[in-house]
Amino acid sequence: MLRITADVYSGRPNPVADITDTAQARTALRELTRDRTLFTDPRSAEPPAGPLGLRGFWLETFDDELAHDFDVDSRLYLPAGPQAPAGRGAEVAERLATVADWGQGPATHAGPSLPLDASFRQFLLEQLASGARTSLKDRVAPAGGGQQEEPAVTCTIEVGAFNPGFWNNDTTTLYNNNCYNYASNWRTNTFAQPGRGCGNMYTQITCDEVARAALCDGMHHRFDCFPDSEAPRPLVALVVIPGGGDYHWYRKQKEGFWGHKPGGTAARNYDNSGNVIYDPETADRGPYTIFCGYFYGCLSQRQRIN
Repeated sequence: MLRITADVYSGRPNPVADITDTAQARTALRELTRDRTLFTDPRSAEPPAGPLGLRGFWLETFDDELAHDFDVDSRLYLPAGPQAPAGRGAEVAERLATVADWGQGPATHAGPSLPLDASFRQFLLEQLASGARTSLKDRVAPAGGGQQEEPAVTCTIEVGAFNPGFWNNDTTTLYNNNCYNYASNWRTNTFAQPGRGCGNMYTQITCDEVARAALCDGMHHRFDCFPDSEAPRPLVALVVIPGGGDYHWYRKQKEGFWGHKPGGTAARNYDNSGNVIYDPETADRGPYTIFCGYFYGCLSQRQRIN
């Protein structure tokens, strides 16, 4: 038997799920132990400190033969959420969240567990998704240049960790997704175009026209805030080549710099001079010399693009 405990609650006992079928338990362990560096040191008595919300998963085996066959200790801990190591950890955590039957866990030392409805699995998946990004306050100063305690407008945005491998490591993804896909953080494999998803694509390459098409897809101008239900809300920037040659988009990353993906080439965080992009307005953008402004993407926009 393999027991999975979601380290997620604060007041209630953590939810527990058992995989009692031997074949299923072996299949799960085989997949989960492909990269043992994802798990904390089994000699550690406690997991690393984590925030409120999903912190990780405990895995326990109750069969010494099963533990022997996969060379694992009786108890392992997989960090999840913001404190999880980058890379395959999120994939493994998502696998744990989906493979377990969270309908009714067994009794624990803290007492019998309460029944969980089907929404708990979705809650875990949402926690994993939100753990990969951070919400920030995006502020604009008051008009007139005067200093006040509160800015004129404050919007909440989400910034995710820079992950170029997602876009670069698979040739289909690399060649068939462009800067608008990257700015929207949505892989469509269609070389997405502003306005095509809403049925009103741009008719020329100007700031006004490309922006209009993106707004039709669902983007907003910067400081026209989205509600929390539209998260993730990335901060993006649009530039064009004078004379209608082409457009290009950038997206702000969790590390403080900006990422972008020029057409069917690799995603990156540096400009034409090889410098990391901390300000898309002043970066070396080659022929894309017209800066059109900043925008917010949103959940419904990125699901609409095509």
